[in-house]
Amino acid sequence: MRDAGGRADTDPDPQDRKMKLASLKDQIARDQYAVDPDVIAEALIRHVRARRAGAPRVNRSDARTRAGRAPRRPR
Repeated sequence: MRDAGGRADTDPDPQDRKMKLASLKDQIARDQYAVDPDVIAEALIRHVRARRAGAPRVNRSDARTRAGRAPRRPR
């Protein structure tokens, strides 16, 4: 079951993590794993800004949701 924030109410299953890692390793070995450089750059910038501002670190579950993203600058 998930709470309103989309997080599971139990700890992740270690077997699920192993299966995900095995799947990722397989995709990488077959050159089928694509990395979005824009997403990586945004994450790095958020991390640096948060560390400079003294903000608490983002946990893994927040990093995988829109709520964990930094607000975008108005254009």
